[in-house]
Parts: sequence; C-alpha cells; structure tokens
Amino acid sequence: MKRDWLIYLVIFSLALNLGTIGTIIYLRSQDHQKLAAGPGPLPPMPPRALWRELKLDESQRQTLRRLFPEHHQKVKAVREELTQTRQELFELMKAESTPWSAIQGKIQEISTLQGGLEEEMARFMLEFKKHLNPEQHAAFLTLLQKRLGCGPEGCGPDGRRRGPGMGPGPGKEHRGKP
Repeated sequence: MKRDWLIYLVIFSLALNLGTIGTIIYLRSQDHQKLAAGPGPLPPMPPRALWRELKLDESQRQTLRRLFPEHHQKVKAVREELTQTRQELFELMKAESTPWSAIQGKIQEISTLQGGLEEEMARFMLEFKKHLNPEQHAAFLTLLQKRLGCGPEGCGPDGRRRGPGMGPGPGKEHRGKP
C-alpha cells in the first residue's frame, strides 16, 4: 500500500515538473516573439548613423551639424521639464487629499509640454528635409516610418505594428470595421 502511494507521488511530481518546464519554455518563446515583432517606435537614431543611412555629402553634413545642437538642447530642456512635472504629479497623487482640479492642472501642464516636444521634433524634421535631395528625402521618410513603428500603409489601424496596450482592447473593435 505504501509503495503504491510512493509511485503515485513520483508520477504526480514528475507531471508537475514537466508542466512547469513546459510553461517556462512557452513564456520565454512568447517574450522572444514580442521582442522580434517590435511593439512600437524604436529609439532615436544617432546623427552619424542617420547621415550614413542617407548618404549625405559633406556640405549637407556641415549644415546639419549646425542644426543638431540647438535641437538637442531644446529637446533636452523639455524632457527635463517633463520629468520634473511628472514627479510633481506623482507627489500630488501621493498626498492624502489633493483636489482633482490640481491633478487635472498638472496633467494639462504635462500635455502642453508633450505637445511642445512634438512640435520641436516636427520643426526639426521639416528643417532637416529642406537640405535633402529627392532620393535622400524618400529614404528619410522610409526610415522615419520604420523608426516610428508604422507599416507600409502608414500609421493607424491598418499600418501600425501592434503590441501590448496598442490595440483597441478586449471586446472593442475599430469603427467602420466588421
């Protein structure tokens, strides 16, 4: 009788271990697939890599060397301010009785700063585009599309690569889609 229980216990333990190992392997493969798919935008490309990718001539490089420092300083300043403002929002939310209007005001401040960052990026890209020939311009747009995580159809429901938190969500569907 004792021997039967021991066999059952070994079989149960073996099944439990195999199930655990199988789960770990499955979850690891899912992580690798997520990394390969790339859930969204890539990090900014360093200027020299961008220059090599677009095959800029020396005069174009010289012009862009003048543009980069000012752009970099503006972006850095806005990002620092965003970090500080987000910390202030966190402190407001940590407090016991912060009025909702104060939290909304801080969120609006963050939105304004984020909008300013987007405007600076767009301003710089438009200025950058002025110094490219048609082939470089096309390559620049293709590169931007890839870096932003968009597909050939552009950004949006049909062209955007999807990742966690980027889709419409469970039970939701895009408007106009069956």
